[in-house]
Amino acid sequence: MVRFMKWHQVVGLIGSLLAVPAAGDEPAFRVHVLNPESEFSAAAVFDVDHDGDLDIFSGGFWYEAPTWERHFVRDVENIGGRFDDYSNLPLDVDHDGWTDVVSVNYRSRSLYWVRHPGSDLSQTWEKVLIDTPGKSETGLLADVDGDGRVDILPNGRDFTSWYAAPAAADGEWSRHDLPGELEGHGVGFGDINGDGRGDVVGEHGWAEAPENASDGEWTWHAEFELGKDASVPIIVADPDGDGDNDVIVGHGHNFGVFWLEQRLENGARTWTEHAIDDSWSCAHAPLWADIDGDGLEDLIAGKRYMGHDGRDPGETEPLRIYWYRFDRDAHTWDRHEITFGGTVGMDLDPKAADIDGDGDIDLVAPARSGLHWLENLRIDVVSE
Repeated sequence: MVRFMKWHQVVGLIGSLLAVPAAGDEPAFRVHVLNPESEFSAAAVFDVDHDGDLDIFSGGFWYEAPTWERHFVRDVENIGGRFDDYSNLPLDVDHDGWTDVVSVNYRSRSLYWVRHPGSDLSQTWEKVLIDTPGKSETGLLADVDGDGRVDILPNGRDFTSWYAAPAAADGEWSRHDLPGELEGHGVGFGDINGDGRGDVVGEHGWAEAPENASDGEWTWHAEFELGKDASVPIIVADPDGDGDNDVIVGHGHNFGVFWLEQRLENGARTWTEHAIDDSWSCAHAPLWADIDGDGLEDLIAGKRYMGHDGRDPGETEPLRIYWYRFDRDAHTWDRHEITFGGTVGMDLDPKAADIDGDGDIDLVAPARSGLHWLENLRIDVVSE
């Protein structure tokens, strides 16, 4: 059978790029320009209208699948040339069955959420303030206390806390402090010491979760230095499959993506740093997902567009996105190109998800240079 493209899909391909795979069966990607004028740095993927298709939400608009028609959400405040919407974290905050969006922000020093209006999508989404704790690069969804519900973990530059979402429709947000050593650029979440609890990683080390993450005392471990521009997220994962979690970090405002390999030697934890790729800069928001469908997660990293308006090393070099497969036999990372040049950047909160429901992982790349959907062509599904 032949896969036929509808007119809107043809239009979406105008000006798009097709990355040719490096090997015979490597995934290639088709770039769809959803909004070339978008300057929002964050995006989310969820079924906005409850029609069974995954839609794309970014800043002041949502884009309806499969036509990608743009719909107004709200006016987003612009502070000093940047939209005050540094993350788009999908979460049903008010427990009404509709997905809301949480935003963690730098210039307004705020956390807020925007309320899904429900079945009447002609309404403007209401902005509801959570807190104004300080500057945040952006934030993550993470089940910090292990209760089965996701929480909000901001990357605080001048504060360190996590926020538990309301447990019921009439509930309230609760703030919980973390060790002050986590202040800075970059945050990650995962089980570092293998005790089954999620720990928090920062640029200067990691905070060990207590048995009670809400009220217990977190233990600080100054075991490594990731630099003053660590990515959000700092990825906690086990790429080498040796049973313990390692740390993967990009430099958001300098060159390089690095892997810190964890080892235990005579009962002491050590970290060995390996350069994954130090040939390009501004990997601010890496992702961890199975791009090639082999059952193992891969690293996806892309260049942020003008994060410091040209002042960072390599910032004016071409935009690009790569994915990296770890070769467990060779103990090395293999780089594969997704896009190079053009307007496709990964700013503060990109997403990896099966957008078109064909069984492989696609990417949503929000940047001040436009909003793009990167369609993974590893599986080509026949339309109905």
